[in-house]
Amino acid sequence: MSPDLAGRTALITGGTAGVGLATGLALGRSGARCWLTYRWGSADPDDVRRQFAEVGAPEPVLVQSDVGSADDQQALVEQLASTVDRVDVFVSNAANAVVIRELEDWSLRGLQQSVRFAVWPTVGLTLALREALGAPRYVVAMSSDGPDHYTVGYDAIAATKAMLECVVRYLATRLRPEGTRVNAIRSRGIRTASFEAVFGPDLEAWSRAYVPQRWWVDPADVGMAALALCSGRMDAVNGQVLTIDRGSAFGDNLMRLFDDRDLLEGA
Repeated sequence: MSPDLAGRTALITGGTAGVGLATGLALGRSGARCWLTYRWGSADPDDVRRQFAEVGAPEPVLVQSDVGSADDQQALVEQLASTVDRVDVFVSNAANAVVIRELEDWSLRGLQQSVRFAVWPTVGLTLALREALGAPRYVVAMSSDGPDHYTVGYDAIAATKAMLECVVRYLATRLRPEGTRVNAIRSRGIRTASFEAVFGPDLEAWSRAYVPQRWWVDPADVGMAALALCSGRMDAVNGQVLTIDRGSAFGDNLMRLFDDRDLLEGA
């Protein structure tokens, strides 16, 4: 039985593609009115609205906004405050960070920029929403398994994800007296435009020789996990980092590759 979020307002940054869109569709399908932010030129508003209509969700509100811009954040909160009484769900999905191709790509400025775009929006928007409309009932931040697993070029991104998960725990503790639940969702590789922008177009095809297709996570899986956290049925979960990987953190090792060798060789 799906949760009933009718009458609830959800804000999802980066909500017009990939994980953000899948999360918006999951929440919208349960009745939430979704506000989706996007960067200029990165979305087809008509196509996004069509996808919401196809699942019977309320028509979303699309707002062009850069999560790294303090002015854009303030304008977004002011627009929300003039329209709704409260933001019930805030999903901090949009992020950007420097890709490290070589050791020399590391710089303090690049790391600071990565924190600004990938960590601070979760804190900044939560505080801004709290001041204007009261604290959201649920805050969900999108992380990854980067802090625990080496990934080519992912140095700065993984560092910011580790910081984000720490921030989530502290936000959850500080906002708990106000009834807010703050959690993070980790996932493994998800084939999205953002994934391709970081790793290039060849990784997914190359990986078929080494891992079965079940290794990849579907954006809808992450969206459903976010819905569960915001459904009222998991309110005992707070300050946690949930991993969505179909059990691969346990099962994908040398023995699994050996066990699946016939499947992989035939891929």
